Amino acid sequence: MDRHVEFALQSIAKRMGSFGERWRVRDGLVWGPGNSAVVIRSLDFDDGPAHLDLGITLDAKDDSAPVLWDCTSGMGGTNEAAIKQAVEMWAMTAGATFMELTSPSGELADHIQSADPEGLTGHHVIHGPVAAFAMGGDFEPLTEWFMDNPMLPRLGQALVGSFDDPRINGVKILCGGDQETEIAEVRVNGEVHEEASAILLRLGWPRLPEFAYARTYLLVMPED
Repeated sequence: MDRHVEFALQSIAKRMGSFGERWRVRDGLVWGPGNSAVVIRSLDFDDGPAHLDLGITLDAKDDSAPVLWDCTSGMGGTNEAAIKQAVEMWAMTAGATFMELTSPSGELADHIQSADPEGLTGHHVIHGPVAAFAMGGDFEPLTEWFMDNPMLPRLGQALVGSFDDPRINGVKILCGGDQETEIAEVRVNGEVHEEASAILLRLGWPRLPEFAYARTYLLVMPED
């Protein structure tokens, strides 16, 4: 196994373990409670940043179980530091949301019902925290904007009809950049959602002078 992939697996196990359950690396996966597991589909370095494509499943022993695919990036002075930062951004958002799914308490993520003004018609949503990163600047304006501007009322109409699994779907929302570059990306089950991404790009999130971005992650399930 590539040493960077092994390092990423160990980093995921350690970070997920910080939520209180034991996670361990075995047979190329990071195994958690029950048969839940994280798998790395790819890891590469593009001019420095680490890019991880990974998924998490409730039952890695069941080939029919849905895999919640996501991607995450990190920067650092070394490849290992970049991997750790990528894992941290993923764990703070998607990882925390998954743990809230397995042990609902409202402590790691918010539960939004269909009837809620910030909800999604016909669905129960677990809305993860917002994580942000800045290259020497201030990312607080981005996190504050996310808190003041709920995403589901703005993106929900575009997203409805895009959920291809009848049981559970994962949605990543990311925006940021600097004065010269704008990044706005919405992914459903790991795939870019062009319409929702275009809507996000047009929204009034702060364009900061130094490179910064914020991301969050949602789990979307049919409401019983």
